[in-house]
Amino acid sequence: MRCLIILALLLVALPAVAQKGPADTLWELYQEGRFDEVVQQGKALLNTGTETAQVNLAVGRALADQDQCGEGIIYLERAAEMDLDRSWVYAWAQNYLGNCDWFAGREDAARRAWMAARDADATHNSTRQAAMNLVGFGLAESFVTWTDFTTDHFAFRFSGQLTDLDREVYARTHEEAFTTISTFFGGGGGNPIRFFVWADQEEATAAGMPPLGIAKPEYDMVHCVAAQTVGHEMTHVISHRALEPTARTGLINEGTAVHFDQTGRDQLARARRALAEARTPAGEPLPVVATAALWDDWSLLPGDVSYPVAGAWVAKLIEQGGKEKFLEFYSDQTLAHARTVYGDDLQGWLAEFDAALAD
Repeated sequence: MRCLIILALLLVALPAVAQKGPADTLWELYQEGRFDEVVQQGKALLNTGTETAQVNLAVGRALADQDQCGEGIIYLERAAEMDLDRSWVYAWAQNYLGNCDWFAGREDAARRAWMAARDADATHNSTRQAAMNLVGFGLAESFVTWTDFTTDHFAFRFSGQLTDLDREVYARTHEEAFTTISTFFGGGGGNPIRFFVWADQEEATAAGMPPLGIAKPEYDMVHCVAAQTVGHEMTHVISHRALEPTARTGLINEGTAVHFDQTGRDQLARARRALAEARTPAGEPLPVVATAALWDDWSLLPGDVSYPVAGAWVAKLIEQGGKEKFLEFYSDQTLAHARTVYGDDLQGWLAEFDAALAD
């Protein structure tokens, strides 16, 4: 659903206290994801003269959630207009209007809508969501000090705190990495990748961002710190564009980004070292986790261990099975699909890799 709001779990945002009214049934349907019924029943209520801000909001959101923003805007604007108290209804209508405007290429309108939602300060969730959208899409007031630098494949935005960064060198190395990575995946072009470059995590945290880097391939967008590896986040975007994976796993998705981070580091050595140094909260060595188990449950190891392990595994998978098999497999990254693509060889490779990690 392309119009869902970015960078956070989309909250249902229903009234905290039940309010009896004509929209009650619509919100129950909405929570169940029955958007067509929300639209049908909501329009019926409006046609019989039962018009409230909530009914308009429910219809507008259900349409937007089905990528029908063109029609949804009509109801969202009406919901905002009718909510004279600028309550949660107004705030969420503006949040969704910002969404629709953004995907229609109306950047200034999106900024105004999200600022209206944020400044209404109606509820914690609606205010937080609007603020996160403004920062996530680079539309908040703080970005006025940032500078733009555009190349063939990137629309860079550099933090004003990066006074010593050579932007031309930074852009050139990223273009070189883009060529290398996109050549492997056989595609990945399209709109320039919006590449937000923060000075450090402290700056990003102060602005309300989660830990970086973050790639949002569906939005052609990356947020990273200046010191991050060149290829990692762009690999997420390029591979998504080229192959459009339908099933992702942490082991393969992140492992591929680590493998193509352009550092040339020995990921197997890094993985061994990370495993040897890692400790449980009780101070004990980590229990042994088979790669197949990590494939099915990415949470079994901490990130500083799982990432180099994943990078080393993807390197072995490409080395043993070859590029073409890897690209065939990549669209469905599950272990079950890997067994289908690689056959009986996979089990032997997994055993070899687990032994190499323990060596």
